[in-house]
Amino acid sequence: MKAEGHVNDTLTETVLCAECAYWRQVQDSQGTCHRRAPEASPRSEEIAHWPQTRATQGCGDGARAPSRDDGVTCGDCVFWRRPAHGLSPTDRGDMLMSWWSHAGYCGRHAPQPASEPGVRAFWRATSSADGCGEGAPRRLESAAG
Repeated sequence: MKAEGHVNDTLTETVLCAECAYWRQVQDSQGTCHRRAPEASPRSEEIAHWPQTRATQGCGDGARAPSRDDGVTCGDCVFWRRPAHGLSPTDRGDMLMSWWSHAGYCGRHAPQPASEPGVRAFWRATSSADGCGEGAPRRLESAAG
């Protein structure tokens, strides 16, 4: 299934990060790429950190953005799960507890096979305000249904 809004399916050009619908500017010429959803990890309580790129870099997976539209946020995505009161990790000082209270897990991708037997899979945490190019909006349930 293709991500909605991905218009560069034939890989006919490299789209610069600064012109891409999936890129979020952080500083003057620095930003983060939100094209892909995070992969599952063998370690629990990991946070998804989006790759940093420069505005002048680019790739064939980009989609030229006619206007800045950040698309589906994690909080509105069908693949995102959040416990009622957010996440409560142990020994995670890299993010404030206020961040964790708005965090959930991205389940967009199934875990990859491992080289060792018995490896557990954990989905990476993202903020409800994050988003990616592989997200899909939740469908509103029918009131009649």
